[in-house]
Amino acid sequence: MRHVLLIASLAFATGCIAYNDQCQPLVDNPTERVAFIAKGTEVFLDRANARHGNNAIAQQAADGFAWVFSETDKPADFAVVNGGSIRAEGLCITRNILREGALSNGVLHEIMLFENPVQAVDLSEREVVDMFEHSVERLFATPAPIVSPAGSFLQVSKEVAMTVDCSRAPLDRVTSLSIGGVPITKPGRTLDQRKLRLAASTFLISGGDGYSMLAGKGTDPTRNPSNAQRAGGIDSNIAAAYLKQSPFNVTVEAGFRVEPARVVLMNCSVPTRPQN
Repeated sequence: MRHVLLIASLAFATGCIAYNDQCQPLVDNPTERVAFIAKGTEVFLDRANARHGNNAIAQQAADGFAWVFSETDKPADFAVVNGGSIRAEGLCITRNILREGALSNGVLHEIMLFENPVQAVDLSEREVVDMFEHSVERLFATPAPIVSPAGSFLQVSKEVAMTVDCSRAPLDRVTSLSIGGVPITKPGRTLDQRKLRLAASTFLISGGDGYSMLAGKGTDPTRNPSNAQRAGGIDSNIAAAYLKQSPFNVTVEAGFRVEPARVVLMNCSVPTRPQN
């Protein structure tokens, strides 16, 4: 059973969020385990930790977006997830912290509740650089407090390695970037020199969260747009399907944890541990 989420506000009614005031699960099998959060690990879902640093669940979702195109004729080189799509607000409870142990299908779908389709498109290195500069332009430099962090911060798949220096001016903060182990030298090569295939939600590829450099790419035949087919092509379903078949779904010792080397943040304010 799926529910269309039409109300963006998170007003509470009788202890439940307004868009689902009967507190019904968002999937038919909410108790099914999709993976383990690694032993000794906590995953923080509050806004500061989802939008101002590497997030373990969002990283796995990005890996899932790349994975879903892996057996197609146009596999993705990398994938991203906007931090604003990771939510702490559950059906009847806010989950700022997830602790070690089983992650259920129901909880994952509450965390990724917007049900966006996933697409893949071709980008130039220059467009990739512009995308990542936009991702980090609103990060706070130390020692400034993190206030209303932008949902545009990108969580990245394992093919990405990026270093960011928040002491630098916005739009000039990415100090190193590689995709699939191949370094990108700013400003990056043009489309005819090197193509990089991005997998992301249609929200981002349509220019959402200020990603004007991506707008229109999902309908431009010269960018070879393709829609994810497995798992209904929906972001949360893809993340669940990826995790279920991954090594992270074997034991809690083998569970997933954050990988801080994907986006290394220098001179950037660090989110604190949230209240549960």
